[in-house]
Amino acid sequence: MNSEERLLKELVNGECEASALAEALKLPLDTVMSLLSRFESEGFVSVKRESCSRFEATAEGAQYAEVGSPEYRLAMAVSDKTTLEDATKKARLSGAGQGIALQWAIRNKWVTPRKDGAVTVFEKAGKPVDSVAEALRKIIAGKTVSEKESQLLASRKLAVAREEKTVTAVITPAGKTFIGSHSQDSSQLTPQMLKDGSWSKAKFREYDLSTITAPLNVARKHPYKEFLNRIRVELASMGFKEVHGPLVELEFWNMDALFMPQDHPAREVHDVFKLKGGKGTVHDKKLVYGVKKAHEVGLAGSRGWRYEWDPEVAMQLVLRSQTTAVSARQLASGLEAPSRLFCIGRVFRPDEIDWKHFIEFNQCEGIVMDDGLSFRELLGYLKTFAINVFGVKEVKFIPHYYPFTEPSVDLAIKLPDRGWVEAGGAGMFRPEMLAALGVDKPVLAWGLGIDRFALSGINTEDIRDLFSTNVEFLRGK
Repeated sequence: MNSEERLLKELVNGECEASALAEALKLPLDTVMSLLSRFESEGFVSVKRESCSRFEATAEGAQYAEVGSPEYRLAMAVSDKTTLEDATKKARLSGAGQGIALQWAIRNKWVTPRKDGAVTVFEKAGKPVDSVAEALRKIIAGKTVSEKESQLLASRKLAVAREEKTVTAVITPAGKTFIGSHSQDSSQLTPQMLKDGSWSKAKFREYDLSTITAPLNVARKHPYKEFLNRIRVELASMGFKEVHGPLVELEFWNMDALFMPQDHPAREVHDVFKLKGGKGTVHDKKLVYGVKKAHEVGLAGSRGWRYEWDPEVAMQLVLRSQTTAVSARQLASGLEAPSRLFCIGRVFRPDEIDWKHFIEFNQCEGIVMDDGLSFRELLGYLKTFAINVFGVKEVKFIPHYYPFTEPSVDLAIKLPDRGWVEAGGAGMFRPEMLAALGVDKPVLAWGLGIDRFALSGINTEDIRDLFSTNVEFLRGK
């Protein structure tokens, strides 16, 4: 019995959905859809096509459904005069979850912040009801939620709408007649036909190019990963060599070697995540002495910062806040001119999370060392990178201050529908910083927030989307 007869006989038992037919007949869904389309045109079956939209919890939403929303857990952890640190610890919140929890707990009027001396404490202000987690549990159970609930979950990216298409078929009287006296037309050319020559006498059915087919999803790299790899190729083609460095770094390399003083507000330019109890060491004593001297009394004509430099502070471990630390390591290793280096790596900074800020992001660091380099050439590099490499349309330069470069500049790029945003800083490394590292050539340097360039490069409006695991979102990029 061929596939056509088997399908029609299955429909004799009653109305059936296409995927159920494919499973019952052990046929590919594409084959079943093709047969249904042909039988519909021949009047043997009646086909009903329907589309419906249903909500599905994201991975984050599923977690909320299981353990409760961050704001509910925070509110339940707050009693009288509870500090944020105590509440988040009790609620087992960390990282991005803390900011989300605090924002929504205050918005829902579940907690109230107030000053208790020099400390901000929180007090319970209402009876929390975890409607977010409850709505997510309904969705996971296949139940419907209100339009207000669905809009809230979608705006927080806790649930996404999925469009489902169903195709249902029922056999017609003509189809029942066809079962008994079915056509001898062949639907496919088989190897046996080629062997025995029966193909020359067979009558083959025409292909229907309007046949409904099942969607085909092919594998691909994450679009943000593709963007980063493309940038690497572009920079390598311009003569730059890629270098790498550790994510857990010494304050020495992250700040001190970059002429960022330990007792000066300039240190606050890069807030960092510090590792408790962690310390490292720098074995090159001459290098350590050079950095110490640059800070205390100055080098290369500088007077330094005029304070007592503390090596204990410099040896503390932090999460790298800038890939400039990689450049400092390279320069101190005896790098010879001319050199062009770049580093694309993850950095970490405490920050308020929004569409253009995150506590961890990728930075594209670069340096050029050679005789006779000027600030004008640095601006030329930045404009070339922004337009030709990263693909933005408009750029502008804004004078700025960094403790390790002079002169210094910020690069701003224009994003569609978002306007101008800062995309990174750059400048000429200061002579006293270079002297401490044993370098006597001018060095151009920049650190670009490559994630903000990616907003334009992969056409998305939120920096958090760059790390999305939402398959439907990724397929559209």
